[in-house]
Amino acid sequence: MTKNEMLMVMAVIKEFYPAFHKDKTPEQIQVSVTLWHEMFKDDDGNQVLAAVKAFVATDTKGFPPSVGQIKQRLVQLNAPDMPDEAEAWTQVWKAIQNSGYHAGEEFKKLHPIVQRVVGKPEVLKAWAILPADEVQTIISSNFQRAYRARKHEAAEYLALPSDLRQVLERHGDKMTLPTPPDPEEQKRKAIALLANERTTYQKQVLGDEYERPRIKLRGAAV
Repeated sequence: MTKNEMLMVMAVIKEFYPAFHKDKTPEQIQVSVTLWHEMFKDDDGNQVLAAVKAFVATDTKGFPPSVGQIKQRLVQLNAPDMPDEAEAWTQVWKAIQNSGYHAGEEFKKLHPIVQRVVGKPEVLKAWAILPADEVQTIISSNFQRAYRARKHEAAEYLALPSDLRQVLERHGDKMTLPTPPDPEEQKRKAIALLANERTTYQKQVLGDEYERPRIKLRGAAV
């Protein structure tokens, strides 16, 4: 979006809301234009104008829109078909079935919100090598729970300017679902935990006797 397009958008807002920029000096208005343009510079000018018109058409309070309100309208315009968790999982399951060798292509086909929750193509590839029944039960349940909880947050993320999204990503602000744990690794950890608990219990029961060196006598411990 160009600054001239932003001037047009702000002129539309001013037409419907005369109090918009009321009592501001030309210098203050210029600062406002610059700031609004910074927030919308990555968006299509026609879409921003459409978002403003959508806001005006449904407004019943009579107050000028804020940047956040227009951003919210933009997300609604760009993602009108935001799926619920069941529909989102249907997309993911279809993508998984072809992600053994084409995870990147399948990831791009997902709805933007679904992409945000899945995180990256490598997750699809990891799920593709798991047994189908495990994917349709454990993975499906975890995904839908995460999607339901994060859908609103993901929509807000999409409303952010690209430079802010990059900052968040550099600082590790991701919604990626964890890669399924290795069952063998889980088993090893469980065995180690049990062994540690057994040792702790023996120390509590035997006390000093546990620390005494054991001498083998005729194959038996004394």
